[in-house]
Amino acid sequence: MPKRPKESLMEEAQGWIAEMMSEEGVIVTDAFIDLVQTFEWDALEEGTIGADDRPGIVKHIVDRCVDENILLGPVPTAVSTDGGGGQLPQPVPPQLVEQVLSWEDEFLGLAGISRRDPT
Repeated sequence: MPKRPKESLMEEAQGWIAEMMSEEGVIVTDAFIDLVQTFEWDALEEGTIGADDRPGIVKHIVDRCVDENILLGPVPTAVSTDGGGGQLPQPVPPQLVEQVLSWEDEFLGLAGISRRDPT
């Protein structure tokens, strides 16, 4: 059963992932990445999902976001006084979770760590 990497490494990963995603034009906070990682590693440590089951991990994280009523707000494109143009917060899209996990894979790989055995 996988064991969560050290907290200091995961914090470093959060900043790096946010930076990599911003270079792709996707703005996410370290806190959102922390949330994704928490949901992911909770499931891996509990053994509810296998480390190689990427679709299962993504679904689990999206489902946990729904269960906990975690929504993403619209990104403002310009300063507005009309209340945001009628756009409402939306559920966390699976593609965003997949992107975070892909960058996490890259970071862990650079650190010489496997999701299967991150010790």
